[in-house]
Amino acid sequence: MKTSFEDRPFIKSPFLTKMVNLFDSLRNKKKKYGVASCMLVTGESGSGKSELAKYYAKNNPKIEQAERTHIPVLHYELRSVSTPEEFLRSLLVTIGDPQCGRGARNKGELYERLITLLKVVGIELLILDEIQVIIERRSAKVVTGIADLFKDLINDTEIPIIFMGMPWSRYLVESNQQLARRISYRYTIPPFRVSSNEDRDDYRRLLMCLSEAYGLSKKIKLEEITMSLRCFSATSGNLAVTANLIRDAKMMSEMDDMKVDMDLFAEVLSSYGIDERNNAFLLPIDKLILRELIVHSDWHFGYRANKNAIIDAEYVEFGVSKGNKVFCLAG
Repeated sequence: MKTSFEDRPFIKSPFLTKMVNLFDSLRNKKKKYGVASCMLVTGESGSGKSELAKYYAKNNPKIEQAERTHIPVLHYELRSVSTPEEFLRSLLVTIGDPQCGRGARNKGELYERLITLLKVVGIELLILDEIQVIIERRSAKVVTGIADLFKDLINDTEIPIIFMGMPWSRYLVESNQQLARRISYRYTIPPFRVSSNEDRDDYRRLLMCLSEAYGLSKKIKLEEITMSLRCFSATSGNLAVTANLIRDAKMMSEMDDMKVDMDLFAEVLSSYGIDERNNAFLLPIDKLILRELIVHSDWHFGYRANKNAIIDAEYVEFGVSKGNKVFCLAG
């Protein structure tokens, strides 16, 4: 099925399929047994966290009933949040608070209004996305305060909550022992790899599905082994970057009336500003370098004169032989 350019297609990898089933399970667990279990899902930027949340919310849309608007699944993406009060007001507005988060005299009144509204709209699953923004450039007091708020939300709403964010989001959870105990399910979205045949097939399947989604499958076989290695070299296997590459190739082919082939993909990388000496679609196959994620990014508190900083993810580099065999490059 073709997709629009506005929305990135959702490709169900085995891991993401497992997550969708787990989301269903959390809702059913609450309905049948009254137990509200919570989950933490982490992953690098572009790994598919937000697309997973959007997909699940889209497939469980709000229902306009005679007496209320029923919202079975709410996906809320955190922006810059400086205080618990800001978080409460923003979430109230997202749910549809008639007063738009105004009119409360203090945090307590905001909180009580939120609890009431969550029950009125019948939320069965709350997905809080991009929770790492609470940690970034925030004092320990703010982080602790919002972690306390999350713990209270779990207790008082008895709604399953899924927390999503970058790998260092775990620090927010671990900053409060009571919150940590309430999050039983913890998963990290695995990166795509090509160093083994099984992993390589997962990435090739992704390319095939994206190619079909953007209507390119009859014009080029991106899943062909040589082409798939070139795509991986250009994207390091990042899901969002790979999807954007194929989307941009589709748009360029239509705008410039270009044939869909390897030259088109080389032109896309060139348009990104990538030099021909580093263009994965121009280099000989045995000159490609493939980077696989081996250590997730992290957050270093107090780094550089007491300023917080991201610790970059670590990668291992692979080369490709003329026979398309992948081998590790000496460090």
